[in-house]
Amino acid sequence: MSVFLANEQADYRVDEPSLARLARLVMDAEGVEESEISLLLVDRSVMTDLNERYMGEDRPTDVLAFPIDGPSPASGPPDGPSGPRGFAADRLGEGDDEDALEDEEDDDAPWLLGDIVLCPAYAAEQATRNGQSLTAELELLTVHGILHLCGFDHAEPDEERTMQARTNELLARWRAGERP
Repeated sequence: MSVFLANEQADYRVDEPSLARLARLVMDAEGVEESEISLLLVDRSVMTDLNERYMGEDRPTDVLAFPIDGPSPASGPPDGPSGPRGFAADRLGEGDDEDALEDEEDDDAPWLLGDIVLCPAYAAEQATRNGQSLTAELELLTVHGILHLCGFDHAEPDEERTMQARTNELLARWRAGERP
């Protein structure tokens, strides 16, 4: 699994290698194998543009998650994607071409899990309100974004509790020194 990180903002210093290691830990914990993810750090104006374009809200936000390959996951936590091999196998219905799925399984190209866009300037304000460091806030947002790519959501109270519990568990593992 690989993590591409691009820091396109200059407002805040960010420990890029640490965020990349955290992303690998989360992907590993969620069973994401042979995949790629990108983390993009942007300033407020870029995040505002992205949030307006994709979410219809003319304001900055802390994190946006954009899934790339594979079917759109259902709301709520999945058993954990494993890349193109078998990710959609349980969704095959009658009349689906199982040979086509086998052909996909032979493809050596990595599965593109998706893109996570973070706004350190917005996260810094949020961190102050939450009484934590910018580093801790960016760690939380990184985990949150990757869990969204893995099918977690928080639209309903049960989903929110499940996603929050998983986020807390992964952050505890990270902060206890576990590394991928």
